[in-house]
Amino acid sequence: MQNISVYLNKKASNSNRDWQQKINKSLFRSDISYQSPDSLDDLYLHLDADIKNNVDAILSVGGDGTVNTIIQKLAGTKIALLVVPGGTANDFARALGSSHNVKTIAQTIRQNYKKKIDLISINGKYMATNGGLGFASDVALEINLLRAQYPQFKSFMKFSGKSIYSIFLAKKLLNLKISAHKYKIESREFSEIFISPLILINNQPSLGGNFTVAPNTNHQDGRVNITIFKHENRLELIACILKILQGNFPSKDKNLISFETQAAQINLLDGEKISFFGDGEIFNKASSWDIKCHQHFLSVFAPNEKNELINLCTQVSLM
Repeated sequence: MQNISVYLNKKASNSNRDWQQKINKSLFRSDISYQSPDSLDDLYLHLDADIKNNVDAILSVGGDGTVNTIIQKLAGTKIALLVVPGGTANDFARALGSSHNVKTIAQTIRQNYKKKIDLISINGKYMATNGGLGFASDVALEINLLRAQYPQFKSFMKFSGKSIYSIFLAKKLLNLKISAHKYKIESREFSEIFISPLILINNQPSLGGNFTVAPNTNHQDGRVNITIFKHENRLELIACILKILQGNFPSKDKNLISFETQAAQINLLDGEKISFFGDGEIFNKASSWDIKCHQHFLSVFAPNEKNELINLCTQVSLM
């Protein structure tokens, strides 16, 4: 019998009963315990207990921010994580092929469809999807503040879904002035001093659902993708971002730098501290960022692995 620990958002108590019914029905042969932590400390106490008891799986109903919180404890352990998408962008769940259909994705636990993925550390804090510096961090901060201050804003987010990030991104880009910072980056592959309004650190191709900023990267290649926007002209920056949103990566744009590396150091040369965002969450303000890729550092249940195996078996049988 599998021992499964399920984490539910305490603030969504009404819907939690529905989730529990679905999970109990889909994993009825398992020993399931439910956690609805009151605080971050409470969450970490439960996770520490799960790691000590070596549970077979942790199932989380939530978004990328919930994932970011959980992986701080699960990183480097053998316990696998399965995420039921319950957030806004759900970039992590989408990359693994997870869906809202609990019955379907629960089979990945039953049949043990899991794999190891890379994590990116930013000054020692782990990130699973994408993040960065500049106005995208301002967008994430603004959305998070509105979500915390105005309960009705959550309803708007639920209605708009992942497009909420595109809406606020457009609002930021339409400002007459977009702030830029002076940085120094050092890595084996690329080192330079430059001015940029936006730097993105990527562990998977897409950010915010449909912004495919790193089409050739993935979370198992042992490398982190860094994309630097060096556009000083606002209209040229908007044109570049629109091309990416349309799925036409502007590989010939001389102001767009994209490279893969195992580690990099970024220093802000403006004499101030700014925020980094990762997995949709805002990290502590800093003026330097130590970036490292930790290969195969998180075990996850991946529904798309099951689908790929089924497709492969089908192709073989047709040969």
